[in-house]
Formats: sequence, structure tokens, C-alpha cells
Amino acid sequence: MFFSEFPTINYDTNGNGTTSEIQDILIRVIIRDGIRERHSLFEEYDVKDWEIPESVSYEYYGSPQYHWVIMMTNKMFDRHYDWPLTERNLQAYVLDKYDNPNATHHYEAAQTSGDTNTKIWVDSTFTGATAVNNLEHERALNDDKKQIKLLAQWYLAQFLGEHSKLIYKLTP
Repeated sequence: MFFSEFPTINYDTNGNGTTSEIQDILIRVIIRDGIRERHSLFEEYDVKDWEIPESVSYEYYGSPQYHWVIMMTNKMFDRHYDWPLTERNLQAYVLDKYDNPNATHHYEAAQTSGDTNTKIWVDSTFTGATAVNNLEHERALNDDKKQIKLLAQWYLAQFLGEHSKLIYKLTP
């Protein structure tokens, strides 16, 4: 569905001078700055361990075909690394990335002014510094990805219409 509205181009896929008509997947539309901060247009959502964009789309919009809307509105471009990993895939990712998942990645401590719940990276000699291992670090990054925004259901039709108009305007 996502690429169905994209314009087609003639492209020499084999480099032999014979062209085929294909979808121009290089066309891009992005959401204007500031739109994601309009709280009335979005609902906060926490992705569960087993969920994929299609299942969230099905549960929220009633169809899996709007998975791309969720990805686009959350500035996610790679479903394998921008979308939160399952715990099982996170473990495999960490084992592949690091020789020792339990080795210290960095040290952190509570910020001393402002929001003291915020952790900052510090030197190991910093008073109150706590070691964070590779697995803990990657899990924290993954947990941050679980907090997404879903475009309000009442705005979906308008969003789809505007997206189609923008794609049409970009057509050569």
C-alpha cells in the first residue's frame, strides 16, 4: 500500500539499455517540524515485547496496512533497528555486538542540578558513579524506542490524503 501511490519511472535494472517501469522509491515525504509536538494529534503508546508495526497498526487503526504511518510519525526508517527489539533479539544483538555483554560500557551518576532523576555519563572516579554494562546500555536504548506516538485515529484519513497530495506534487 505504501508504495502504490508513488510515481513510476523507467529504469534500466540490468544495465543493458532495456528499461522497465518501476515504482520510484526514492520519493520522500516527511512530517513538518513541530507536528509531533502537537499532543492533540497523537497518543502515547508503549510497544510491548512481541509487537511489530503491523500488529500495532491493526490494534490501533483496525488494519495492518498503516504500519508505515506509525514508522513515519516516529521518524523510524529501518524496521529492524529503529523499531524496538524483542528481548530475545536484543540478547542476540548484544552477543553479536560485544565480546562481553557484562563488560562496563560506561559510568553514570544522577545529575546534580535540574532534574536529578536524569543520569549523565561520568568518569569512573566521579563520586556516586555507577557502572553500566553493555547489556544494560543496549537495553536502555531499546526501552527508549518502546515509547512511541500514534497518530490519532480521527486524523488518519486527513493524514493519508495529505500524504497522497504531497506524493502527487513530487511526481515529475
